[in-house]
Amino acid sequence: MHSLFRRAKAPAAASPPAPMPMLSFPGKKALRFAGDTSAAERDADLAVLMHARAHVVLASESARASAAEAAAALRAYLRVVYASKMMAGPSQQKLSFAWRDAGDESDKKKAKAESSLSSLAAAAQGQGQGHTSLVTEWAVALFALAAELARAAAAENRRGADGIRRACGALCDAAGARAHDAGDHMCHVGDQACLAAFERLMLAQALECYFELAVAGGKPPALCSKIARQVSHDYNEVFVKLGSLQQQPINKSWALHVQAKAAYFDAESSLQRARALREQGAGFVGEAVARLRHAVSVLDAGGGKTGPLGKKASSSSSTAAALVPVRDAAARLRKEVEAELAAAENDNCQVYFERVPAVDALEELPALTERLVRPTAVERILREPDGEAALANGGAPTIRH
Repeated sequence: MHSLFRRAKAPAAASPPAPMPMLSFPGKKALRFAGDTSAAERDADLAVLMHARAHVVLASESARASAAEAAAALRAYLRVVYASKMMAGPSQQKLSFAWRDAGDESDKKKAKAESSLSSLAAAAQGQGQGHTSLVTEWAVALFALAAELARAAAAENRRGADGIRRACGALCDAAGARAHDAGDHMCHVGDQACLAAFERLMLAQALECYFELAVAGGKPPALCSKIARQVSHDYNEVFVKLGSLQQQPINKSWALHVQAKAAYFDAESSLQRARALREQGAGFVGEAVARLRHAVSVLDAGGGKTGPLGKKASSSSSTAAALVPVRDAAARLRKEVEAELAAAENDNCQVYFERVPAVDALEELPALTERLVRPTAVERILREPDGEAALANGGAPTIRH
């Protein structure tokens, strides 16, 4: 049996299981300018800005525009806002910018009940859905970009290394867009504790991608164990941050999702460590057996009545449905751990005859000594990629119809 990320030999007809889903959240959608814009059109700087924002609006209005296309339009627009001389002042009165919460109109009632993050940008606008400040426009557009990057990462096909890398990069970019809003004297968008939890979640998910790459690339089990251990730590930290919020982001499934992944990667870390120990042979097999027994106990606790992997963990049908892919991944991991444990116990009984230490006597597994993923600097996030239209003449990426 093979865990979620293992790329072992399999029959040609068999396809690897889908990776566990990534969390994303609805952001903001740009609205068209209201009222007379003739004065702004005569201003050279604002005319370029209006042209770039038109592409953002087009992406907002197009049901077929992908998250990657929306993010490209927002990047182009933010470069214009950043470069504008109008940024030197707090506001301008020639244009009134307007945004709305992302999501279908038919889902507004549901989104309002389930989501606080989707309306965070409105808190920064100061005038409901409209404002005239370019500083505020920068912050709201940056928030919208972070949301689109997170959505693009969640949509990536991570069955291959290229898709994993793209998802990892998008998550680091999303975290960087959020971090920049908090640190560069721009207008803060919404509750900062909530957005800090979002930033930490994006980085935890990016490190999860890094683990997928490590396993797919055949990295040593000892290294994979350290990465998995760090992923578990990071998800536990996000779980604590979410629990301290007065308003929960998105919906209740977020907390259960990150708690379930923390348990999953705790067990995964023990599995990888046991494999590293078994490779070392005599003197290490007893500990390997104990590590595998610990992995089983972690998965058992997670799947209990009060555990995040249990079927009764949530009374909400929508929350339970959102956790199904994580529970399926944990079930696959459980089978793999059991197979590894049976093999290790058999080796120990027939060959090594080593004492198996008690699970509670084991030392805590080491995590990473340095960070493998970091928030992307905003300068790199907004850098004009090859093939994207130049902005000197107000160009912007083309949205497919």
